[in-house]
Amino acid sequence: MSLAAHILCRVVDNFGDAGVAWRLARQLSSEFGWRITLTIDRPALLARFGADPRATVRIEPWPGEAHAACTDDVLIGAFGVEPPPRLRAALAGGPRRPLWVNLEHLSAESWIDGCHGLASTRPADGAIEHFFYPGFTVTSGGLLRERALGTRRDAFRNSEAQRDFLRQLGVTREPGERLVTLFCYPDAPLAAWFDALAAGTCAHRLLVPQGTAEDALTALFGAQPSPDGLLRRGALRVQRIPFLPHDDYDRLLWSADLNFVRGEDSWIRAHWAARPFVWQPYVQAGQTHHAKLQAFLERFAADPVVAAMMRAWSGAAPLSTAWAAFDAALPALAPHYQTWSASLAAQPDLATRLVEFCADRL
Repeated sequence: MSLAAHILCRVVDNFGDAGVAWRLARQLSSEFGWRITLTIDRPALLARFGADPRATVRIEPWPGEAHAACTDDVLIGAFGVEPPPRLRAALAGGPRRPLWVNLEHLSAESWIDGCHGLASTRPADGAIEHFFYPGFTVTSGGLLRERALGTRRDAFRNSEAQRDFLRQLGVTREPGERLVTLFCYPDAPLAAWFDALAAGTCAHRLLVPQGTAEDALTALFGAQPSPDGLLRRGALRVQRIPFLPHDDYDRLLWSADLNFVRGEDSWIRAHWAARPFVWQPYVQAGQTHHAKLQAFLERFAADPVVAAMMRAWSGAAPLSTAWAAFDAALPALAPHYQTWSASLAAQPDLATRLVEFCADRL
């Protein structure tokens, strides 16, 4: 069923919400033939993800075409965004009333399975809102994953294409060096971690995208790494890399031995890399993010060493002891990450479930 759909996104303070909206728009268009309009308040961000202006997704700045009639079959609000007036009015009735889907944030908490798919009627005008919860179970909304992603990943690994990709980034690994990517929020315990890496026995090459960990790196080295330079302290090598388009960021995750990720979008991509990762959830009031982390660790059936490291990375425990144990155990931990990724890949992806969800209600 080819449908016309409108995806709405308002960027809060990071790139993850825009990234999720763009990935979903691109997949619904390319794999399911939906006619997609993406309305976003910061459309310039999409170029950083590799958005192609010639692509079939129509991109328009918020609030969109104020006086145009609504011709959409489906209206998808990313992360609870309230539609602009023209679209909001269409949801209340009229000649064409689209299906309203609220795409919620990803969580491993058990309650989302019971809330996924529920509908709520707005008492003021009768508009019906459907709640779609991404998740890690077959009764949730699933995870964003393009078709053949695993096949492309496996063909890329240890290939000449991978070697070319790293060379183009200026990455030349030294013998015995562990390759690590870092994408984190500023409140990660970076100073303690950098000290531990520098004092360690294993050499680590840390690839840091532009705009990440700038204050911590300046405090450590007295300067920022140049785009083509390498800063060294003990066993730590730090290399600045550009902010990569989505497809290249996937290749980076596939190439690393360990990935530090944050929020939602990069976290999901780390799962599909099938490499060890450490996740930092977005900080929320009342330490709610620690509850979300704990729910994921239980779902993941994490080794105590992994659980301790992720808690420490989120500020719930000291970092130095947790990192020492995680660092020593890392080679033995890798198979669990691979098994976890494969188990998730055996489930239907989010876009497929969303298409089926909408077809059942239209």
